[in-house]
Amino acid sequence: MVFRSILVAIDGSETAWRALEAGAELAEALNAKLTVISVAPHVPPGAYRAGVDVPTLEHEVESEVDRLLRTAVDSLPGGLPVTVLHKHGNAGEGILKQLKAGDHDLLVMGSRGRGRVATNLFGSVAAYVFFHSRVPMLVIQPQEER
Repeated sequence: MVFRSILVAIDGSETAWRALEAGAELAEALNAKLTVISVAPHVPPGAYRAGVDVPTLEHEVESEVDRLLRTAVDSLPGGLPVTVLHKHGNAGEGILKQLKAGDHDLLVMGSRGRGRVATNLFGSVAAYVFFHSRVPMLVIQPQEER
């Protein structure tokens, strides 16, 4: 199987940076299109009841994702063409929508490595995408501590 369009999903975690590196190396080696996506979560509608300044928080979230994507592009090898996508909403759903819309044939992303209990309680974006997509995935695991 030859990959022609690689989608890399990033969230700022250590494994996401390693996924970006792996996706860029694959795109270079295979002469594939590279797309980098990050999904900014929506601020819960009831957040204002907790005294949160919702517009300020939304602005901070958007700014953080913008910074993350700029840093990601700056870390890529010069001359590697890349499409950058800043989406909004649920991360898993946003990645799935882009997989379909962009006709990507490989998804590269990091795993948080929380373990089974925490993943069952809090969920996992990688697991959600895995169970709802038919696109091959390369999931980068956390490095073992030495």
